[in-house]
Amino acid sequence: MNPLTKIRNRLIPKILITTSALLALTAVVVFNSNKGETIVKPERGPVVEAVYALGTVKTDKVYNARFGMNTIIRKLYVHEGQNVEKGTPLVMGDTPFPLTAPFSGVVTVVNYLENEMAAAGQVVLTVSSITNLYVRVSLDQESVLSVRKGQTAELSFENLRNEKAAGTVDSVYLSGDEFIVRITSEKFPRGILPQMTCDTAITIRRIEDAIIIPVAAVKAGNVD
Repeated sequence: MNPLTKIRNRLIPKILITTSALLALTAVVVFNSNKGETIVKPERGPVVEAVYALGTVKTDKVYNARFGMNTIIRKLYVHEGQNVEKGTPLVMGDTPFPLTAPFSGVVTVVNYLENEMAAAGQVVLTVSSITNLYVRVSLDQESVLSVRKGQTAELSFENLRNEKAAGTVDSVYLSGDEFIVRITSEKFPRGILPQMTCDTAITIRRIEDAIIIPVAAVKAGNVD
């Protein structure tokens, strides 16, 4: 399971004040900090409850080129990392015509060299789409109970923090012994490829106009 952080402001811890607490809230809040007594004014702003986790980029379209019989690899037309268009010849065996790419993508695996024998049904090479992408997230049981189809998510990639992608929870399901969330996005940052990792923040609840105070001002559930 992937580690996750729940509802934390990573810079300045703050807490949402409930309606009952508002009745006793004054114009300022006094609390003891490491530097002594501090007086602050409550703030108003949005509060987001979210589940944070590490996700992996996946693709929906993968083509594994195989032959139905034992065959000698007569000709390889592509190499690993090569971009191919739909209809591009990929590999020729002991057949009248070569196998071709069924869609545009990237050759991600080549398992055989020319003149080698490929056994029937074995994957000779793989073409992966780089346009049909989604993010796969594994969560623990407690967190996945809060996630629903249609919730929004924010996707952030290392070294591309200024190009966050907006996502939507497409499905929540069990895969083996893992609880999986599938997140789709209409637009990923340029250069994102399958198997890259990203930070995901799935929004569980959002309050636009909340009153916020420092956590240090709350003691035993009460505001000093």
